[in-house]
Amino acid sequence: MSKILITGGTGNLGKALVKILDKNNISYTIASRKNKSGASNVAVMDLVHNKGIEKAVADKDIIFHLATDMKKDTEATRNLLQAMQPEANVHLVYISIVGIDEVPFAYYQQKLASEEEIKRSGIPYTILRATQFHEFIDDIFSKLLKYPIGLLPKKIIAQPIQIEKVAEELYQLSLKQPENKTDEIGGSEAYTFEEMAKEWMLQKRKKRLVINLPIFGALGRAFHGGKLTTEHKQKDGLTWKKWLESDKRK
Repeated sequence: MSKILITGGTGNLGKALVKILDKNNISYTIASRKNKSGASNVAVMDLVHNKGIEKAVADKDIIFHLATDMKKDTEATRNLLQAMQPEANVHLVYISIVGIDEVPFAYYQQKLASEEEIKRSGIPYTILRATQFHEFIDDIFSKLLKYPIGLLPKKIIAQPIQIEKVAEELYQLSLKQPENKTDEIGGSEAYTFEEMAKEWMLQKRKKRLVINLPIFGALGRAFHGGKLTTEHKQKDGLTWKKWLESDKRK
């Protein structure tokens, strides 16, 4: 039986992956900065400050690297890679983002640099680039449309995906031999932020005056030109409307 480590196991994607592993009666260890509960399947480590990593990764066969840091993602990934032995029989499965090589956004550049670190490491890997989760876009709208008048970059084109589908794809990829490749996965439909905001307000029963917040330059061209989308659609996942209808957080 494979020995599995999950970084970012307490985040939304990590929790979705854990549910799949539990359903299949697969044991795992969650990497976390703290272990307040004293659970036996938690390895205390800190990727950014490079603490406890070697012990956590020792003897692992599969490592799901789902943890991220807006400012130090590359540094954290580098610390993880350095703690792993290149000759070890391990499969590193890394979650990334569709469009990071075409969107001039600082965090995306961090993720792209992390991908390059993985490719140079000599460690067998699979990278999965996903489009934005439904929850992520919902959080954006909740903040930008909190008040009666909201500013929203209406022309951004996104392809929201069900987080459970991404977790399932990560799991399926981990069952295969690592081919040192990058795959993509996206939602079933692409929409503008304007279209999604209208449906969001309808489902949330909110009335807002939404004013367009323009994004200029190369970043705007990338956001408006569909660089956050992919042809690799997860066709059986929930659409934006269906996800909103099923969202228990309303």
